[in-house]
Amino acid sequence: MSKRNQFYWIYYLLTTFFLLISESVIAQEKRMINPSNNHQYLLTEVMSWQEAKIFAEKLGGYLVTINDEEENQWLVKTFLKDETDFLWIGLTDYQEEGNFIWINGEKVIYTNWEQGEPNNNPRQGGEDYGVINGVKNPFNRTVGKWSDAPEKAKLRGIIEIEPHK
Repeated sequence: MSKRNQFYWIYYLLTTFFLLISESVIAQEKRMINPSNNHQYLLTEVMSWQEAKIFAEKLGGYLVTINDEEENQWLVKTFLKDETDFLWIGLTDYQEEGNFIWINGEKVIYTNWEQGEPNNNPRQGGEDYGVINGVKNPFNRTVGKWSDAPEKAKLRGIIEIEPHK
């Protein structure tokens, strides 16, 4: 093996190792437990909705499903900080436009859409993924209400992990 190939091989191994460690550290250090349901919640790093979905699944969870106003308010209080623009949630209509479903298959019994949302904004190339509006959202939407966002957006997401049954 040439020195150049050895360098790339070592670089690849070290990069993979540090990515795995950083994912593990992120996943372990910032978990919050909702006392109402004993589920664990944590934030992803900035990524697409699809990447956040896959990351949540690797951790044994899913992008958050919000079942009532109490859970929505707990999430707002726990995760929406002054610098937060939007956070991914597990609501999507990518399979059928206008038919939003929770990614884990739960029935949609509660919604908290901002007025005029979801709007599938064509200027964004369509919007198929749910977000909670944060304090710093550039559209001055109501904090804690929901909007739909495009696939190209890169945001943090909220992961929900149920206790072991």
